Amino acid sequence: MLDHPLARLGWRANLKAHLDALGDTDVVAARVIAVDRGRAVVDDGGRSWSAPLAGRMRRAGTAPATGDFVAALPGGPVRAVLPRRGVIARRGDRGRPEVLAANVDVALLATSMNRDLNPRRLARFLAITARGDVEPVVLLTKSDLADDPVRVADDVRAALDGTIVLTVSARTGAGLAALRALLAPRLTAVLLGTSGVGKSTLLNVLLGEERQPTAPIRERDDRGRHTTVRRELVTLPGGGLLVDTPGLRLVAPLEEADPAVPALEDKRQAKRARRERERAFHREIYRDMREMRRVRERSERRRG
Repeated sequence: MLDHPLARLGWRANLKAHLDALGDTDVVAARVIAVDRGRAVVDDGGRSWSAPLAGRMRRAGTAPATGDFVAALPGGPVRAVLPRRGVIARRGDRGRPEVLAANVDVALLATSMNRDLNPRRLARFLAITARGDVEPVVLLTKSDLADDPVRVADDVRAALDGTIVLTVSARTGAGLAALRALLAPRLTAVLLGTSGVGKSTLLNVLLGEERQPTAPIRERDDRGRHTTVRRELVTLPGGGLLVDTPGLRLVAPLEEADPAVPALEDKRQAKRARRERERAFHREIYRDMREMRRVRERSERRRG
């Protein structure tokens, strides 16, 4: 489906059947780029517009989230949310799911190498990615602050039962090549983490432009300040897609007794697709990790 208007925005071929099943010949498929004040900024591959929500969607309580594929009238309202895959959702009021991003392949869990580094908080993020069938990667940002970032990464990886961990520095450029290799064309990643871990700075570096404002952390406690104000899907120069999010300090995973996330795709089909993505993803990431380890070992031999 590379010739589909939404191909560059991660369109999945199986969604066409769901769009056709609506029986509404007036609508087109579009992807939600951002949600703002009860409206969705959508892109149909040819143009984008700010779309209101159809009344029936408001009554059903199925509001679109950033990353959703939707059925919308050209230039008009969103009429339906198409089945979701790879959902990042947290526990909201009365246990209701709050969808932060949808149709996500990889979750980049960012934490900096200062006092923000908290394995227990990372474990809560991992619970959210596991519930949503999203592949997690821990990003240890500001690696230039650590004397031995690779060793810190090994310790975090061990504490998180072997979760993939990458070290990156927006200041020195260390680790950025490995990160860019993960963000393949049409693959959707979401950037999650608390304020002040360098998410906006990292996004600016990946984009090659100062798109997001940044602010220094507070020296007394290493706490960050909010600079990102909404969740937004951006296209990277290499064709990858990244959902930027405001800082999250309190992360509450959904529980088994909580209501289900609406509009989820059939789980068996989603799991098959996820296994295929994971195999390709792990081949790429472990190749980069082996190269990083070889570089470290050569450096240690020279010092020894």
